[in-house]
Amino acid sequence: MEQPFDLATLPWKTVRPDVTSGVFGRALLDGKVKAVLTRVEPGGGFRDHTDGYAHLFYFLSGQGQLWVDGRQSEARPGVVARIPAGVSHAYSNTGPEDLVLLSMNLPALD
Repeated sequence: MEQPFDLATLPWKTVRPDVTSGVFGRALLDGKVKAVLTRVEPGGGFRDHTDGYAHLFYFLSGQGQLWVDGRQSEARPGVVARIPAGVSHAYSNTGPEDLVLLSMNLPALD
């Protein structure tokens, strides 16, 4: 088992530049389940796409918009989105400060 660590010691890395702009992450867990602290700069976001795995997004700070299967909702602190594998999704930062969320990639459930 790994020892606790200071999150500030992890570098911010560009996340999926093929479908993002201004999105950076710090990998907290990388295995069958992946957990990433994600930071989206003002005006940045994930373009609409689908993945072969499920997601859980928990928005921590900032403000933005979230789209799941074409339906739009607000992305703000306290909002949780559960996205099944194969469902289209996107989010963007519409505020003046970073949009921060915990993003988890989960194996598709049979």
